Amino acid sequence: MKNSATLLITCPDTKGIVAAIADFLYQHNANILHADQHQDAENSLFLMRVEWDLKDFSLDEASFAEAFQGIAKTYKMTWELKLSKDKPLMAIMVSQYDHCLADLLHRYKITSFNVKFLSLLVII
Repeated sequence: MKNSATLLITCPDTKGIVAAIADFLYQHNANILHADQHQDAENSLFLMRVEWDLKDFSLDEASFAEAFQGIAKTYKMTWELKLSKDKPLMAIMVSQYDHCLADLLHRYKITSFNVKFLSLLVII
């Protein structure tokens, strides 16, 4: 199972954000697995999602917030850190299309979904 962290960021768009985040992760021995960024020109917003391997990463969840605080403050970021080990709860609602339910349950079984099932609601 993958042991990674994902950082979700929203902030005013300005130069240097990607470099600052990449450098921060590099300085703490992160191996970036995936990164996406988007600029919303109409609202002058920058959005980013970056995922990295936690194998050799030098910060734990508690110390990450303290260490990242300087960058977050500089760029006026709203951010959220998610760890792959923390599984979100999921409810499934299905109607008469049983093949969709079968597909979802199969994906769960082969660990394509990293979730905990909370409930199943079948509408007939």
